[in-house]
Amino acid sequence: MRDAFIQSLARQAELNPNLVLITGDLGYGVLDKFSQEFPNQFINAGINEQTMMGMAAGYASTGKKVFVYSIGNFSTLRCLEQIRNDVCLMNNPVVVVSVGAGYSYGSQGYSHHALEDIAVMRALPNMEVLVPADPIETGHITRYLSTSSKPAYLRLGKSNEAIYHESNFDFKPGKINELQSGNDGTILFSGSVGGIALEASRQLSHTGITVAVASVPFITSLDRDYLELASSKGPIVVVEEHSKRGGLSSAILEFASDENLTIKIGMIASEQNDLSLIGDQDYLREVNGISAETVIKRFKAFAAVQD
Repeated sequence: MRDAFIQSLARQAELNPNLVLITGDLGYGVLDKFSQEFPNQFINAGINEQTMMGMAAGYASTGKKVFVYSIGNFSTLRCLEQIRNDVCLMNNPVVVVSVGAGYSYGSQGYSHHALEDIAVMRALPNMEVLVPADPIETGHITRYLSTSSKPAYLRLGKSNEAIYHESNFDFKPGKINELQSGNDGTILFSGSVGGIALEASRQLSHTGITVAVASVPFITSLDRDYLELASSKGPIVVVEEHSKRGGLSSAILEFASDENLTIKIGMIASEQNDLSLIGDQDYLREVNGISAETVIKRFKAFAAVQD
C-alpha cells in the first residue's frame, strides 16, 4: 500500500505545487523518488514527531496541503497532543499517514503494534479516518485526500498486499466497496485483512451459505444505505486488525445508534491477550483470533442466534 500511496501522491504533487510531504526520518527507498522529483515539496523533519506535526500544521495554515508520513504509532501516539491541538482543533488540512497497520511490524515487538490508532484518531474532533483495503483503494483515497480541506488519518498496511479491485472500479467517497455478493449475510472488513474475509466466505459457500464481502474504507463517514441493506440480509461479521475497543465495529455500532438503525454484529478483532509475543503478521493475527476459522465460527454462531 505504501508504494501505491507514494505513486499516487507524486502525481498529485505534480499537479499541485502546494502539496508537501513530511517524513519523520523514515521511508528510505519508498520516498526517495518523490524527494528527488519534488525537492521543494519534501521535508525530512528527523526523529522528532512532535515538532514534525507542529510544522505540518503551520504549513497547512498557510495554504499548503500537507501529508505526514511515519510508522503506525510514531505518526499518531508520539505526537497526539500536537495532532489534537495544532491539526484537529485548528481544522488544518493535514493528512496523518501511518504505514504498518496492525501487526505489520510484529517482528519488532509490541512497541510497533498499531492496534489502538483508529480508536484514538476517530475520537479527535474534525478528523476523518480512512483505511483502504488494497493498493487500488489506496490510490483512489490518496487522490481524494489531496483535495480535501479536512484533517485526515490514512491507515496503510506495509507492502505486498493483495489487490481486490479493478483499477477502474466505481470509487465513491463514503461508500462501502463490495467485493462479492451474497444472500445469507455479510462480512465487513477494513484494511489488509480482506484475504481472511474472502477465505471465510469461500469456506462458508462449501456449506451452502453465500456471504457478501465488503471493504469499509471510510470509518468516520459510514455508508448508511449499504449497512441497512446488509442488516436486512442476515448476520454481519466485522473483521479488523485492531483492538476490540474503538475500531470499525465500535464505529458501526455508534453510527447505528445515531441513525436509529437496528444492526447486530459479530466482532473479530485483536484479543491482545499476550503482548510479549513476537512474530510475523500472519502468526500474530492467528494467535490473536484474526483468522478465517474464527470468522466462520462467529458467523455460524451468530446465524443460529438470529434464527
